[in-house]
Amino acid sequence: MTHRAGRTARRIVALNPTGMVSGAELVLVRYLAAALADGWCTQALVPDGPLAERLAAGGVDVVAAPDLKLGEGDRRVAAARALANASRSAALLRRTAAGADAVVVNGVLGLPTLRLARLAGLRAPAAWLVHDVLVRSDLRTLVRSCAPAVDLAIAVSRAAAEFPASCGLLYQVVRNGVVWPVDAARATTPGPAAARPVVGCNAVLTPWKGQYVLLDAAARLGPAVEVELIGATLPKDAAYRNQLEARAARPDLAGRVRMLGHLADPLDAMRDWTIAVSASVDPEAGSLAVLEAMSIGVPLVVTDHGGPAEFIGAAGLRVTPGDASELAAAIDSLLVDAPLRVRCAAAGRAAVARGLTVEASSKAFLASLDALARATPR
Repeated sequence: MTHRAGRTARRIVALNPTGMVSGAELVLVRYLAAALADGWCTQALVPDGPLAERLAAGGVDVVAAPDLKLGEGDRRVAAARALANASRSAALLRRTAAGADAVVVNGVLGLPTLRLARLAGLRAPAAWLVHDVLVRSDLRTLVRSCAPAVDLAIAVSRAAAEFPASCGLLYQVVRNGVVWPVDAARATTPGPAAARPVVGCNAVLTPWKGQYVLLDAAARLGPAVEVELIGATLPKDAAYRNQLEARAARPDLAGRVRMLGHLADPLDAMRDWTIAVSASVDPEAGSLAVLEAMSIGVPLVVTDHGGPAEFIGAAGLRVTPGDASELAAAIDSLLVDAPLRVRCAAAGRAAVARGLTVEASSKAFLASLDALARATPR
């Protein structure tokens, strides 16, 4: 098989720690689809589940692999199980990636597998897709111990690149992209906000995403303001969802909050939002939800850290993480200022069109992998 440019086809072997599909996995799906379209041979080591099914449907050669997520319960038992799965996965990776031009590890939990595979003789150059701003000490320790196995860290933002760089890793920043062009939000008009404006948040329901801060902020706004929360709930976060539901039922919010769960097409719901919020109390790396809101022209309020603070530009306002009063004030300023909303909407769509697209990010990612492969003799 050859590239359309006449070169012998290169081969990518990707490793994903889990079989679920969230933002990081969607990025991998898009990158591997772009690689296939560009003539690369693609394989993916993935546990059984929705991700494996989606990759296989797109033409990727899927190899069943152990699940590498950290288990719940007794920490020692969970750690022992995780190490055993990483060892099994490392042996599989070493065999599968023999002769490959590049290995791609999608996320931090795949690094122990890569390190063990290196120790067992894996020679293919390896890129780590960095989807997190690493603030947890245990994850920082893990990265330090696995850094010798990584040839290139491809980070989705400067914020995500900071810790890998501090470990001495060679890195590049390739920002996430979203589908473009797309239809604009229905609520993007030059007039005043709707009689019952909708403030929305698209994020998995987990404490660090800060939905509870948004609900406290909404309680400070007028009774006409409604809130929509899009996002699935992982089993470990069932108690958090219960807390959100209890907060929404209190008199200052009763009847104004809708929890929509996971939506196959979140953009359809988001097009009716007046304002989108990213209230994360820990820094996001390269939130696809923020980029999607920008792409359809929904004005944003985001917490002032991580990737969104880098790329939001004039598409919205930034606030202090965890400050419900400041968040409420920022939302209110957008609700009452129609010209500001129009400017934010236009700025978001223009920023996406300039380069925050799937096409642009995929091109940059493949260029990074191609350079990595060329720098390593086969």
